[in-house]
Amino acid sequence: MSTIIEYINSIDLTELTSPSKSTPVYKDDCMFSFETALGDNGIDICMSCYQAFSRDGLNYTQQHSEFLDHKLYLNYRKTLKPKSEAGKYDSEDGSEQPLKFAKLEVKDEIESDLFDIKTAIYCSEINKSIEFPSNEQIPAKLRQVAESILSSTSNEKREEIKAWEQEIVPCHHCFDIIQTPVDNLNLKKCSHCELEENLWICVVCGSLGCGRSQFGGVPGNSHALQHNSDNNEHHIAVKLGSLSSDSADCYCYTCNDEVTVPNLKDLLLTYNIDISHHTKTEKNLTELQIEQNVKWDFNMDGNNGEILTPIFGKGLTGMKNLGNSCYLSSVIQVLYSIPEFADCFYIPEGMPVEKILNPDPATDLETQLFKLGDGLLSGRYSVPDKFTTEQLKYQRGIKPSGFKSLIGKDHPEFSTMQQQDAFEFWIYLLDIIEKKKITGVSEKSPTDLFKFVLEDKLKCTNCNKVRITRNVSENVCLPIDSVVLSVDKDSGKKTYGPISFKDSFQNWLAPEEIEYNCPQCKSKQTVIKKNGFKSYPEYLVLSPQRIKLENWVPVKMEVPIDFDGSLNLNFAKSQGKLDSEEELPESEEDENEIPSQEYQFNQDAMNDLFGMGFPENRCKRALYATGNSASSAAMEWLFAHMEDSDIDDPFVISDSTSVISKKYKDEDVEALMNMGFEKAISVKALVLNKGNIEAAIEWVFSHPDDDGILPEDNEDGDNDKEDNKIEAMIEKNGSNGNYELLGVICHKGTSIHSGHYVAFIKKDTGNSKVWVLFNDEKVVPAESSESFDEIKTSGYVYVYKRKN
Repeated sequence: MSTIIEYINSIDLTELTSPSKSTPVYKDDCMFSFETALGDNGIDICMSCYQAFSRDGLNYTQQHSEFLDHKLYLNYRKTLKPKSEAGKYDSEDGSEQPLKFAKLEVKDEIESDLFDIKTAIYCSEINKSIEFPSNEQIPAKLRQVAESILSSTSNEKREEIKAWEQEIVPCHHCFDIIQTPVDNLNLKKCSHCELEENLWICVVCGSLGCGRSQFGGVPGNSHALQHNSDNNEHHIAVKLGSLSSDSADCYCYTCNDEVTVPNLKDLLLTYNIDISHHTKTEKNLTELQIEQNVKWDFNMDGNNGEILTPIFGKGLTGMKNLGNSCYLSSVIQVLYSIPEFADCFYIPEGMPVEKILNPDPATDLETQLFKLGDGLLSGRYSVPDKFTTEQLKYQRGIKPSGFKSLIGKDHPEFSTMQQQDAFEFWIYLLDIIEKKKITGVSEKSPTDLFKFVLEDKLKCTNCNKVRITRNVSENVCLPIDSVVLSVDKDSGKKTYGPISFKDSFQNWLAPEEIEYNCPQCKSKQTVIKKNGFKSYPEYLVLSPQRIKLENWVPVKMEVPIDFDGSLNLNFAKSQGKLDSEEELPESEEDENEIPSQEYQFNQDAMNDLFGMGFPENRCKRALYATGNSASSAAMEWLFAHMEDSDIDDPFVISDSTSVISKKYKDEDVEALMNMGFEKAISVKALVLNKGNIEAAIEWVFSHPDDDGILPEDNEDGDNDKEDNKIEAMIEKNGSNGNYELLGVICHKGTSIHSGHYVAFIKKDTGNSKVWVLFNDEKVVPAESSESFDEIKTSGYVYVYKRKN
């Protein structure tokens, strides 16, 4: 055809429709790569499915067009306006760094303020474009669809706004506050020092104290915290500089969390503070936290104070901070530095064809993992960011918005823009990969790399008979008991003596006395419990238990952990049943009562809770009530049930509620039925997901046409399969416990729910192996002694590779 207009007029446009308000429109980056509208060719938004593709790099526009026969695209290309027009920008996509997300509710931003935007209609079949909207020959139907796409909020921005609309809720200390009025209250400075900013007023007595020193040079001597320590019933304090008619920072020192106080206006009037007449003068907690996470440099200097030079190349690609997303980035960087994991999700030739054929790649986790693999390992994005205003150019990097949105979907914590626990995210991500049977281009699950067999041995002190149990685990939570060397009298910060991983493993292996209904003695006896490795994983994941409870408040301990590049765990191998020992007979418990010891509690979660200082009965009760999954959920349950009258009663599982005998709880069935699902479907979902209601809900939605008929109970067969799997793991990996350190996820800050995460990873450059620091999009060498000091005091997740 002679012209593109003639070609367009030859196409049937009746099937094209404008996106509705609820229709996802993708226009931030390519569905299969991290190319953006700032690329040479921009991105092409399909006018049939509203998904974005790129002709830069691997030309996914052409592949999408050929496979799905979608021919027309809105080409969308952005160029940054000069600095004088657009204001300061400092990132590859031209937006200001996430300080713009300082408010709890984020409004959409007008792109024309930052960019010169050029649009065109692109016809993939003839590889030609025509300017839009200036060309008046474009048919009205096509023009209408293109205008609707342009005016739609991008799906990434929608998810971003939704995630930032945080809801801060009251704690139980926010109610029934009894106040003591004070005359002539001085609101100009701290009552214990001369500070005139970062001031917090106690809502109980009006005491004015300075807060903790904060990122960005905000001074503080923690006198408000000290007031709470001296007056245990004075829980809530309010930051004076945050007050206005629509904002107020309220903090419960007892719960160690930001809260909202329902009748705050009336409470402050007691001290002659009228919120309606106040203007916010200082950054609020959210602003400070975001600024901290975005800008924390985490030792970016060398031994002599010089700025470390960025490094670039394949496997050295940074990840942009999306606002409190460093926990996710650090986990992903370490995972994709494991060759066997990376090989599952990286193909140099590009996305597998079956993934390109997927009509909705944004909701397919395996596609997102392939996209991450290409982004991190291809090297295409490990280039200096030419758009930044910084003199030293760090990386362009990748912006994993689609992955973050998908992996956090419907999760109460990971769906938000708040800081989260990197170790919990590691566990959650691998669990999802295994449950969804995602293997990439491998025949085996990549989660098998981390699995090993733990053996528990119980020995009755009365009859001397033993019971051996074996369980498959994927990580080890290590106790890090240490001596406090000193305490700073002003800040209360503790300095700890150093320990080693070998010391921690010795504590982990130490025998433990527990009460147990011995089936031989037919009575409750004291038994000695010991555990150890029966097999060793290819990659060993260790997490030191840095979180402890002090006055029922979780506090992070910066205990220095001495380490070197090697770790020999052959001494931690379980000896099993000795020739001189006899096994206990099978248990003959009363059918109406199942001792809690027989219930297989999540040992890692149990260790976490023990490490925080919770008593055993409380730990068991909380884990059982929350599906025996993560320690975080159990801890939240504990805080909510502290006042229960039976909280410290001996925990025994009765048959009427046992998930062992029924595999589900009646109230969970009822909950699913209240959501509109039939009983048979609800029961099947819970049974197949071992009573986990969250997993059951996900299963129901992914099986809308299921008949609700349970497969025949083959529990004995399943047990045999599990036993065979365990025996195979022992036979294959039962002798070699020698490891070398591959990577460490470090956390800087006093609380896991704030602060900043980075990853130190040992990379093979071809000639040698060197340590590299991944700090969001900043990727620099990390061979200095300061880097290793950071790892010692801030290491939170350690990944070791087994030596051949």
